Amino acid sequence: MQTEEVRLLRLVGTRNLRDLGGYPTRDGRRTRWRTLYRSDCLDQLDGAGQAFLIDAGLRTIVDVRDTSEVAARPNVFASARSPRLSYRHLAMWDEPMPDDAEPDLSRGYVRELDLRGHRLAEIVAEVAAPEALAVLFHCAAGKDRTGIVAALLLATVGVAPETIAEDYALTAACLGPGYIDESRRMIAQRGLEWTRWAHMFETPPERMLKTLSYLEERYGGAERYLLENGLAVERLASMREAFTEPAG
Repeated sequence: MQTEEVRLLRLVGTRNLRDLGGYPTRDGRRTRWRTLYRSDCLDQLDGAGQAFLIDAGLRTIVDVRDTSEVAARPNVFASARSPRLSYRHLAMWDEPMPDDAEPDLSRGYVRELDLRGHRLAEIVAEVAAPEALAVLFHCAAGKDRTGIVAALLLATVGVAPETIAEDYALTAACLGPGYIDESRRMIAQRGLEWTRWAHMFETPPERMLKTLSYLEERYGGAERYLLENGLAVERLASMREAFTEPAG
């Protein structure tokens, strides 16, 4: 187990559990370590990993998967009933996408921004609640839905788009080639063509840069987007102090 400040936490049962600390912000601060974690599903996290996270100060889990995913692969903390940790389910999408859906991610996650603004603001409010910290949010692979939430949080406290895109792209290295092999088999089992779907399982930095560019051009940036979708001004104002600290 790690105790030093490291990005990827190599806990048994996870592949993509990462600390969002240490990223520089525009005003010369940096994101706090051991405050915000992004992750893949925690249905296989072993007892030692659970104890490590709780002892490290984790207080809240925010699960953004849909109801069917939660039922099929329940988070290990969902039924833990620990007085030291709260599990909250807040699905980004109310219903799972149909198997034949083929979202075009070439322009980034613009569909999610356009259609799920209020829900994204709810998720950010849940993650940013002062009593929630330290908090871990996750979806299934910790890639798309988790990536959008992470981008909004980091952009709101002033992390540069290029840094956010690098954090997003790190997912590919964390999940490793095994994830692509698993995804290829899943696509084949559904009778679909891998060449049409392969991009869905990749995390190129350009995709996140396009998302952030769209967020700025269409909505005026992360702060305005969240406020217009219902995030309280007070919660937004407290995020900078909660999530960042003086650099050095």
